[in-house]
Amino acid sequence: MADLQNPDICIIGAGALGIALALRARRLGAGVLLINRGAEEAGDPAQGRLVAATFAASAARAQAMRTAGVLGLAHAEPKPNFKAIGEHAKTLAANTAPRDAKERLIALGIDYRTGQPVFTGRQTLKLGDATLRPRHVILATGAKPILPAIPGLDEIAYFTPDTIAGNSRKLSHLVVIGGDAGAIELAQAYHRLGAMVTLVPGEILPGFDREQVVILLRQLAQEGLEIAEDAVVSAILPRRQGTGVEITHADGTTHGLDASHVLVAMGRLPDLAGLGLERAKVRFDKARPQFLQLNPDGHTTNTRISAVGGAAGQNQPHAALRYGAIIIDRLFGTGASRLDSKSIPSFTQTEPGLASIGLIEGERPLPEGTLVLRASFAENDMARALGQTHGAAKLLASGNGKILGASIIGPGAGEVIAMLALAMERGMPVGALAELVLPHPSLAAVLTQLGEAFLATRLPGAWEKRSQALRKLLG
Repeated sequence: MADLQNPDICIIGAGALGIALALRARRLGAGVLLINRGAEEAGDPAQGRLVAATFAASAARAQAMRTAGVLGLAHAEPKPNFKAIGEHAKTLAANTAPRDAKERLIALGIDYRTGQPVFTGRQTLKLGDATLRPRHVILATGAKPILPAIPGLDEIAYFTPDTIAGNSRKLSHLVVIGGDAGAIELAQAYHRLGAMVTLVPGEILPGFDREQVVILLRQLAQEGLEIAEDAVVSAILPRRQGTGVEITHADGTTHGLDASHVLVAMGRLPDLAGLGLERAKVRFDKARPQFLQLNPDGHTTNTRISAVGGAAGQNQPHAALRYGAIIIDRLFGTGASRLDSKSIPSFTQTEPGLASIGLIEGERPLPEGTLVLRASFAENDMARALGQTHGAAKLLASGNGKILGASIIGPGAGEVIAMLALAMERGMPVGALAELVLPHPSLAAVLTQLGEAFLATRLPGAWEKRSQALRKLLG
């Protein structure tokens, strides 16, 4: 039996990420202590991703009904029932809850405890009356929504991405403040479910290809979403009925909106309060005082403590899980790889989807000799069949065929970028993409187009042509 007071690994935070990492460590034979801090981890409840995916699926189905005429079907304006949508999502979450239940985790050999842990030294922490000395601690504590200092905001009942899922009423006019992936996804979903939505993004989708962001914004506008680009919310004006929202544009002009509801979705900050990290000699980043100082392996300034997910400023679940898995594998000798942040794709689950990995064109000067290859979904048979031809794939490659990065906007962007992530991790040259054997038709055929585009830049020169002719002559 593992020593319950001195476990191999202690994971603080029993959200979806913490549970997944605890199970991984247990499969490796480690003694695992998982601490539930007594409330759902901000931004990472155990079934939260399923609830969000279910809501997005309802919005996508509503849009499919609305646009069915494109495929020769009778279209209809959907009549969303927010209460029914919410109950459907809760039912699905309840069906999966036993998978993450305390009783199941304990049965699998995980020591599961509830309470607020507090560090008392570099390697010790208190949990109630118990003093714990784990070999290693992983902070998987989630991240709370950023609340901007907008005058009047604290005088209204606003939504955040963590609270809006509990809404059971149709929103007549939702103003979304924020421009990250979560803000864009929620703005599109609520508009598709019948709300008038105005998006005031400020900086919009940083870290994505600007050319493709413009394509996404154009598509959202065509759906009817109002987007106040180059503008910020400068004040909230509480009223007896509804809410006034003052918007200031880049040129200094202002105008007002009448909103029924406001959603604040401006990113997240690590939720690390009350842990006593200073006693564990864990330092915060001087440039970003609310974020931990971390090395490329995810370790804090105390090498016995690591951070992943929201605690580390990683707010895309797939990236957080990959980082956490590598930390655990290194701790228990099953892996020695160091994760390159450029090998983790970023994804916005809109329609069309937007995804990127590695180098991004326009973000910084590209290395000399970089090739920029493009393939359009307008030339993809599956995209044509789906009636979703808006979008393109862009790939950056070195002269010798190394894949440096890629950006995709279009149907299936998440799945296609995952294939490219694997190709980059395995060192596959871009020309090899032309040899992929795919079912026909396939959205992933844009990858073979990119591979063929690269090979077309490598046409044989005069000497190679003479050599080929000589080989033919000699049989």
